[in-house]
Amino acid sequence: MVAELNHEPVLTTDFNSKTSLWRGLALVLLGWFVAFFVKNYGIFSRRIQIDILGPNPSLVNDMPYLGSVLLILVGLLLILLVGLAIKSGSIDRVVLGMFAFSLNADVVPMLFQIAVLGFCYILVARGLRRGRIPFRLTPMVVLLGLMMLSYSVSFLQTTQPLSLMSNMIYRSTYMLLVVLLPALLVSRRHLDTLFDFMLVVAMITVGVEIAQYILTAMSGRIITFSPTSYNHVMTPFGTMPRLTGLMYHPNHQSNILATQAAMALWFSLQPKDTIDRRRRMFLFAGYVILAFGTVVTMSRSGWLSIAIATALVPLIRFKKVAPWYLLMVVGVGLLAYATGFAEAGYKVVHDMNGDSADFRWHIDDIALEAFFTRPWFGVGTSNFLDFFNPYQLEVHDTYLQIASGMGIFGILVFGGYIFAVIIRLIHVVLNPASSAYREWAIALLFGLMITGIQSFFAMFLWIKFLWGVFGIAEAVIMNNRDKKYRTSPNDFIFLPPQR
Repeated sequence: MVAELNHEPVLTTDFNSKTSLWRGLALVLLGWFVAFFVKNYGIFSRRIQIDILGPNPSLVNDMPYLGSVLLILVGLLLILLVGLAIKSGSIDRVVLGMFAFSLNADVVPMLFQIAVLGFCYILVARGLRRGRIPFRLTPMVVLLGLMMLSYSVSFLQTTQPLSLMSNMIYRSTYMLLVVLLPALLVSRRHLDTLFDFMLVVAMITVGVEIAQYILTAMSGRIITFSPTSYNHVMTPFGTMPRLTGLMYHPNHQSNILATQAAMALWFSLQPKDTIDRRRRMFLFAGYVILAFGTVVTMSRSGWLSIAIATALVPLIRFKKVAPWYLLMVVGVGLLAYATGFAEAGYKVVHDMNGDSADFRWHIDDIALEAFFTRPWFGVGTSNFLDFFNPYQLEVHDTYLQIASGMGIFGILVFGGYIFAVIIRLIHVVLNPASSAYREWAIALLFGLMITGIQSFFAMFLWIKFLWGVFGIAEAVIMNNRDKKYRTSPNDFIFLPPQR
């Protein structure tokens, strides 16, 4: 009995017959994947490079083995991550860092899915070892099921079911965050750690934007990860590059930067007794850097959203001086209008790619026609290009994207989901278990406001960053409920406190 009570803890490196078998199978699978890659890379590498970079890509004309170089870099990165995992004693922070990086980097393939698999492994492996898997199912799971049902209706109308199936499976991993993150992020420390990772990665992407601008200036050719159709903007000062960081679209880059900038600004302005000086400086510096990154994306919707958030955060945070602050903002606005500066600025912004912006109304008309033609379930997700669309362009409006693709059923399901998230966050603001969760709820409301504004000008429904925000919001809501009505967990499955 004494021996049983004083047994040594079971480590993840302990071997037995089952772990040896599973690790052997994993190594065989890894070897097969490497062989598969080598075979297909040798056959299709040149064609893939031309498809992605064009026949004469800048700066890589003398690198015919670009894929091999990138693979070596990925391998070195994996070695670094394994080293960090060994040094930290677990893979938790590595997986969390990969997840934060994936939210800010669409150009890195499969990184998000690898992070999700890491989350699932942590939950299942440690949960089985402890005799419980801490999934905290919420009513939102019902709405997620209805979303998948709405998506599945598209199979009745598509001519490419295999393509639709692959997109559906791929995007369902985004929805999985609404279930995974509440099970993993069960304390304020977890939430703060994730946001720190996200903020650091976002600042790195701003550095990538600066590198893109320098390379563009050196080569005389716009170098970003976006296609030529929207990698530049016409201004009165000439053609300007639309920098994308590690995203494919400048509007998506501006959205993730503006969202995290607004949250960082809100957190940085907390009362003195709730935040230390070093963290306040880190958060405010993050806001300044990300706001700059939003500006250089040349995304007008990003400019609008970050400006509104920057104006509203001090108004809500400092209630005592809010009337004077509001009068100052109104006074500056009236002065700009009276002097003609506001009108001149609006004209400059309006005329930036004015022809392209005006042309989008034709696409919006097609989206409305699709909705009124098939009002109940829409023309199907990803089927908009096949619906009498001579321009072969996607609609640049998230709300019209839902209406045309999923109809009234999709509007009710997605609208109900977003409404439920907002109402529950407001409930946390009004009935917080602690001030920390109130801060988080307000910050997330600011983030959702930014996406709501930009959704009038771009498609964000199937961007994984948005579903990451939804998952974090669900974690905040569940943590607030558990802390208020129960006790916080003492046995952490994920990121246990250091002893």
